[in-house]
Amino acid sequence: MHQPSVNSGLRHVLATQDVRKWAIPVFFFVLTLVFSLLYHWPAPVADHWYIVKLYTKLKDGDLFLSDLFKLHGAHWHASGYIVQLALAEVTAMAHWAESMASVVFAGLGFLALARMLDRCVDQLRLCQATLWIYGLSSFLYFSLDQAANWLWGWQVAVFISNAGALWSIERLTRGTPTLLNTTLAAVAAAVSVYGFGTGWVLVPMGFGLLILFGAFRSRAGIGSLALWAALTVFLLLHFFSVYTTKKALYVDKVTPDFFDPATYVGLVHFAVNFVTSPLIGSTVRDIHITVPLSLIGMGILIWSLRMLSNGNRVDVILSVVPFLSLAVFAVGCGLLTGLGRWEVYGANQAFVSRLNSFGTFFWIAVFVLASLAIAKRGALPQKRILVVLGVLLVLKFSNIPGIAQKKIENSYAVREAAEFLSESYPDVNPAEYSILYAPEQKVKVEGYLRTLWIHKVSVFATNRDMEE
Repeated sequence: MHQPSVNSGLRHVLATQDVRKWAIPVFFFVLTLVFSLLYHWPAPVADHWYIVKLYTKLKDGDLFLSDLFKLHGAHWHASGYIVQLALAEVTAMAHWAESMASVVFAGLGFLALARMLDRCVDQLRLCQATLWIYGLSSFLYFSLDQAANWLWGWQVAVFISNAGALWSIERLTRGTPTLLNTTLAAVAAAVSVYGFGTGWVLVPMGFGLLILFGAFRSRAGIGSLALWAALTVFLLLHFFSVYTTKKALYVDKVTPDFFDPATYVGLVHFAVNFVTSPLIGSTVRDIHITVPLSLIGMGILIWSLRMLSNGNRVDVILSVVPFLSLAVFAVGCGLLTGLGRWEVYGANQAFVSRLNSFGTFFWIAVFVLASLAIAKRGALPQKRILVVLGVLLVLKFSNIPGIAQKKIENSYAVREAAEFLSESYPDVNPAEYSILYAPEQKVKVEGYLRTLWIHKVSVFATNRDMEE
């Protein structure tokens, strides 16, 4: 007779927990959104001028679909171009809109991460860890040491790509493969690859996850493997058809010599710096720190698996595969980025703060799995691991202010140049707004400015209001 009240009480508890768990990521989402809107870079900078080139083609009626899929360096940015061009039409190329879109796409990606978090705690019956893993994940995921990406509208492609990666992994780790889930994962993976080159890591990961979850044991699983193989062939054929054109010669200049053992040492060094940069990138850039730090991260992952599995329980391992996948994705992104950057720029180029948005996934995996293991075994017996996690959090906190402050200062400098152009163009000297372009871009940027002036967009949008 009292069962309804018990069920009602349980529903109330669950609803309260849902409100509390979502309050944390919403807080960090809003904080990042406000930060991005306040300090966004209000003019195209460096590579961002490429969108003006595409906008010129769009306005002249000369934009073709193939233009969106030309390689920019070693990347496709088609997903980003589509969003940026649409925003340019709607907002007169207001760059705050691009930064806002970055945060929104990051939020869409977090929804996939949240599904993986919920599924994991439910399967492991560790709901008591929910607030911790939501809090730590959202803090890391929306961290302001990614300011170079939050504030630079050009980098919207990063967050589109990462959102695609998260949804692809979420679909691939739901359990026994189905054609529907694999199709959705394939679409998300394609969006990721067409947003940023790091999305390519999903291709081999997809095969591994499908096999791990039993693709060979069912007809739907075999069909899923065939579908993923078709996606792989399509992407590779498309890439190499573009790669062989003169527009992609840049890629040839950055391909390392795989017959040289030093290449593999360099790539591993780059990847180690890459995954540790989200914790120490703004302060310590020494291999004597990055190697131990990366080994500590790996050690925590291994310890967490041992604590959670309590032996060799396959079902527990499968429950945490989504987060192991995030760690693998981060390391894979580091190796793949190293292929294009290590030989030319050296291993310390991995500390560029723009790359923090990828390496962060490794530490999300570390903190989530450690939190789950502590919840299962109890906090008191795990004092040593708590101290280690505390030190890692201190490193993370200390990494944020220096990077955020530097990018805010860049924002003020860009804003000053944008205001100067708005007030003084066309009677300007390129040297007076040189912060907006690389030396080799000077002549092209002069032409792009004319386009912006003619259409009264971007830095000249205020001039449109004055004319009206």
